[in-house]
Amino acid sequence: MSLPTVRDVIGYEEKHPETLAAVKFAYPRFVFHDYVLRAAEWGAKRHGLEGRAVYAVSSEASAREMAVWMKLGDYAIEPEADFVLIHFPESPEARAGAKAFLQHTGTSISSRQAEAYLHAAGLLPQTQTEERVPAATAESTVRDTLREYLPTPALHLCSSGMNAFYAALKTTRTLQAPRGRRLYVQLGWLYLDTMKILEKFLGPDEEVIVQNDVFDWTAIEKIFADYGDRLAGVVTELPTNPLVQTPDLERLSALCRKHGVVRIFDPSLSGVVNVDILPHTDLLMTSLTKYAAHAGDVMSGALAVNPGSPFFAELDTLVAHECQAPYAGDVARLAAQIGGMPAVAATVNANALALADHLASSPKVVRLFTPLESRSAANYRRIARSDEAVGAILTLELAGNLADFYDHARVVKGPSFGTGYTMMCPFLYLAHYDLVSTPTGREHLHARGLNPELIRLSVGAEPVGEIIDALGL
Repeated sequence: MSLPTVRDVIGYEEKHPETLAAVKFAYPRFVFHDYVLRAAEWGAKRHGLEGRAVYAVSSEASAREMAVWMKLGDYAIEPEADFVLIHFPESPEARAGAKAFLQHTGTSISSRQAEAYLHAAGLLPQTQTEERVPAATAESTVRDTLREYLPTPALHLCSSGMNAFYAALKTTRTLQAPRGRRLYVQLGWLYLDTMKILEKFLGPDEEVIVQNDVFDWTAIEKIFADYGDRLAGVVTELPTNPLVQTPDLERLSALCRKHGVVRIFDPSLSGVVNVDILPHTDLLMTSLTKYAAHAGDVMSGALAVNPGSPFFAELDTLVAHECQAPYAGDVARLAAQIGGMPAVAATVNANALALADHLASSPKVVRLFTPLESRSAANYRRIARSDEAVGAILTLELAGNLADFYDHARVVKGPSFGTGYTMMCPFLYLAHYDLVSTPTGREHLHARGLNPELIRLSVGAEPVGEIIDALGL
């Protein structure tokens, strides 16, 4: 799915009927795939649930968590094929709550799972033709490849990157709350759903301390000095999203170890193929939708426990019960792509470096954020697997009107990254339209060093000259 103009982006965010009519498929956690909707509708018909709100959820455990989080009184769960249906009284508020839970936790069934269900029911004449690794060897193929980058016996596959983070947070809460540790530190401006999970899924006696400037060590050290024995975990991305900033990881890890704080670190922006942070964290969560599934057609994630972590034994036991396993068909498709991850990443990295050089001298670019920006460079190089391993993401502040550039650029325009093809998006419009669309919200963003008009560019594997021509910068 591509939103080709700024007008389309705004139409999508403001739910203009003419825009939504054209958006049949989109990022799966945000827009339910047509097959997923049809699977829920068919299941509802089979169970006589007309008039109820019905959702297809990956497991009974996830459906029960959903009911508790939504504070549902009247609900029921029906087993259906290899998933479950949860249903409850119809209302706009309940629908919004269900969508939010499934979006943030990544526990809806996938389109491949729904496709197989509909085909078995005779509602689809055929399934998508695509390359897959046989089910008997698919999971071992994925795990063996990942262990080249994440050497740990505690490696868990999840239905998405956000499900991996959700599992990591639940695990940390279970471990730390009995010790009186109920404070969490959010370091840096992070991805939308990461921040939403911290905002919405902690208990009433738990709080988040937000430290947006990842380079302000006076403020960071003060947090640990003031709250050290109450801190449960520190959450950050390496690099951060969308400004690709990297804090001093050794310094941060030393503080966490000193104060008994669990480190939950996310390298999704550059990918485990490019950065090595497992030795510096306790729980590593990452999206495999990016880089590993570089065709952009699989939702998946991983959660790894550092074998050198002082919490390893406890975390390993707890994590095993918290991840939502991915659908076997998604693992089979991921296994068919993951072997190409190093080659695709190498080309993307080379293109990103060349494109960064070009953009740095363009009069149309006011500011360019890269992993090797001056304040981050030394920190990033300490975790990079090579001098060239910069990842796909470049973030731009542009001279002139956003639409003048965005509407005319000839690349895919959508919210993901780490694909073999170039993508871009007006990141804050898609992730935080509530802030971009009001004067107060825009002031809030500017105060945190975020230009509401910035563009997040995911560099692909096309010839770099073609990318430059397509961008027109």
